[in-house]
Amino acid sequence: MKRIYLEITNACNLNCPFCTYEKGNNYLDINTINNYLDQIKEYCNYIYLHILGEPLLHPNFNEILDLLDSKQMHLQLVTNGTLLYKYPNLLDHSCLRKLSISLHSINNIDINDSYFDTIDNLIKDNNKTIELRFYDKDKLSFKLNQYLNKLNDEYNLKDTSKNNSYKLKDNLYVYFEDLFKWPDINDEVISFNGTCHGAIDMIGINTNADVCICCLDPKAYNKIGNLKENSLKEIIESKEYKKYIEGFKNNKIISELCSKCTYRLRFKS
Repeated sequence: MKRIYLEITNACNLNCPFCTYEKGNNYLDINTINNYLDQIKEYCNYIYLHILGEPLLHPNFNEILDLLDSKQMHLQLVTNGTLLYKYPNLLDHSCLRKLSISLHSINNIDINDSYFDTIDNLIKDNNKTIELRFYDKDKLSFKLNQYLNKLNDEYNLKDTSKNNSYKLKDNLYVYFEDLFKWPDINDEVISFNGTCHGAIDMIGINTNADVCICCLDPKAYNKIGNLKENSLKEIIESKEYKKYIEGFKNNKIISELCSKCTYRLRFKS
């Protein structure tokens, strides 16, 4: 697998209108995280620390980074950025490969200017790849537009080979995209034909230990096992997991939730 999503918490400090799922108050303890990471490392070295939730809310976040460092695992950290000020040494961790800051998360709230000051300090001499995410570019708040214009004036956005991605300087990128819709079991069926990177390239592990086939399934409708009941090895070798892979490889959608997901339409059959 290319990456595994480990939800260390489903709690969040924001209430973004595009996030349609109810946030929770679950936090994985450090011993459980250590156990999961050991199992994950057998199949994948690249990890994300979210499905729902804001990972920087975890009270043991620095310890989690130390664990990833010690296991020589690679982390892509996705955060709304509001708590980055608490981790001034974040970029010093060897595990961190990419930091994605979802600035669109603050589009509908009154944010203090210190938020942008923290980001400016991070990107000033960054030695790790940082991606600043702006979704719904035409609907940005005044402050976000102001900050985007400042970035453009200071660095000058340059095209890259990746769609919607622009380079500001070495290791610093701006990314634009339309907001996606979280799949909902109550939506209308789109199609039972198609494919996805779910299961094939990724799986997700929720805070309740449910293992599902992608990062857009916080309620684990496409559950392939539970780490409290089985090891990750047993889950990966199960018929339940393999049926999804076989389906996607044969251009067949076997899951009701997947049949209603618009995000998978980005992937060609």
